[in-house]
Amino acid sequence: MVENKRAMQIFIIEIIVLVLFFVFCFWGLRDKAGMTNKRVDRIPLDGGWELTTEGETVYYDKLPMAVKTSADNTIWLTRKIDEVTDDNHAIGLFSFQKIVHAYLDDEEVLAFENTTGAHSKMPGNSWLFVDLHPEDVGKTLTLELHQCYGSGQVMVPVLYGGTVEGIINSYMREKLVLVFFSVIGVALGIMIIILWIVAGRSLLLSKGLPWLGLFTVVRGMWSFLESNIYSFYVDHLLLWVWMSYICLKTSIVPFAIFADITFHEGKSRFLKAIAWIALADTAVTTLLQLTGIADYADTVLVTNMSILVLGIYVVVIGMRNMIRSRNTKVKMYNEEKHMTYIAHTVFMFVLVILSLADVYRFYFTNTPDIGLYSRFGYFLYVVAVAMALIWDFARLVNIGRHAEDIQEEASVDPMTKLYNRAAFEKYIDSCVGKKCENKGIIMFDLNNLKLFNDKLGHDMGDYYIKISSELIRDLFGRYGNMYRIGGDEFCGIVERISYEEFQRVKEELEQHVDRLCVPGCDFKMGIASGCCIFDPKKDQSLRDTMKRADEDMYNNKVLLKNGAEIR
Repeated sequence: MVENKRAMQIFIIEIIVLVLFFVFCFWGLRDKAGMTNKRVDRIPLDGGWELTTEGETVYYDKLPMAVKTSADNTIWLTRKIDEVTDDNHAIGLFSFQKIVHAYLDDEEVLAFENTTGAHSKMPGNSWLFVDLHPEDVGKTLTLELHQCYGSGQVMVPVLYGGTVEGIINSYMREKLVLVFFSVIGVALGIMIIILWIVAGRSLLLSKGLPWLGLFTVVRGMWSFLESNIYSFYVDHLLLWVWMSYICLKTSIVPFAIFADITFHEGKSRFLKAIAWIALADTAVTTLLQLTGIADYADTVLVTNMSILVLGIYVVVIGMRNMIRSRNTKVKMYNEEKHMTYIAHTVFMFVLVILSLADVYRFYFTNTPDIGLYSRFGYFLYVVAVAMALIWDFARLVNIGRHAEDIQEEASVDPMTKLYNRAAFEKYIDSCVGKKCENKGIIMFDLNNLKLFNDKLGHDMGDYYIKISSELIRDLFGRYGNMYRIGGDEFCGIVERISYEEFQRVKEELEQHVDRLCVPGCDFKMGIASGCCIFDPKKDQSLRDTMKRADEDMYNNKVLLKNGAEIR
């Protein structure tokens, strides 16, 4: 059983090494020169703002999460710049699905809008910074925020003061764990795919394993993009937003195929339908986005509903089958994937709950990270299912080996450890036609076994049988399999041995037997033997060869009598 668990142990070790490597890279290779106390500080600026919408201005000690507006979805935030220092000379916000303009008095100092020429209501998602100077003290900062999607409500972003480096570093520290799970998820998916490519077919692992790996990679990429740290380092912000939506949409397909292949033997019409709907959703919404008819954000509700329906279906069917199996004692799923099925159902339930929490956050809060909880859920799901698959595989291998041991025991003579008569009959019946070529039969018979049993007892008779079987196996076993086909009868089915070679080994056998003697006994041991090679002109099968070998053995038996009584 220890050997059968090696695959799981290797899998766990790979995950641990990957985790340690990632932690080392984040903590051991960071730029410590830029991580001073001052540069990591940031100041929340959620108070002291005047918020204007539809001509009405309200002063807020603490900004709300959302503000109701008219159909134009635009609000203005204003405040006086009362201080600019080395530690506080920038105001930052994360623009999520918004067009942003910033003004100092009447001078526009920042504009974030779509200037790419691509059809999109939004310019992308990005951190924006208004850099202030000492001469800006006393001026009025105005932030014009236009919500690109929805109607009647604008989500108010969280505003920070401090330095650009401080705000960035603080945000990166907040997202460290989230990015960690995203990167580990992508690496885990690649490992699963490589495992299948390298050893999947030979290990008879689930054919759905590469689809699980693909799902893990795509979902990990989506999770990483939703952390939004890319906006500090890359351009083409709109393209990265699109990639995030595409990853979310396409992740449905490999998961549905994995579940169908692994747990429904590829026969679930519902899972196939979900996969086709996801493909159609990706194709249609991409076409709508490129033509400017509708953005991905306008149609993401269909994607979210597909994900939830798929998750709920998996959980309901899984729990129903497990309950029925427990009540009826009849398994409603493949017994070979017992642990995998349980892990699949339980951790999918966890993932559905966490995904619902993220959907709520997406539609009812102003958070830009809509994968906060589900990224942990999908990571736990993949690890649990992958480990359960390996566990079930190890258990299946152990069962197979146990069955092979039982079959081996059934074909072996317990006294001599040679193959028994049943194994001999099975093999000789299967050896027909060209399979008989170059094969020969050697027959053996023990002289005086009855005398040993009658005069010296059955213990001595058993010793005679055992020592003779060892000699036969040691001298002739190199040429083929040896069988005990009767009480004192043995047979060898050999290959590529000439009659001259047989005679040489036969003489060696007789020399060994001659050296065996029992004190006070007036009769000796003797092993008569005869050999014939299959001849298509004389033999129709090996049974005909066996008859000729038996005659040759009888002639040898007569020569070995030496005046002793032969049974």
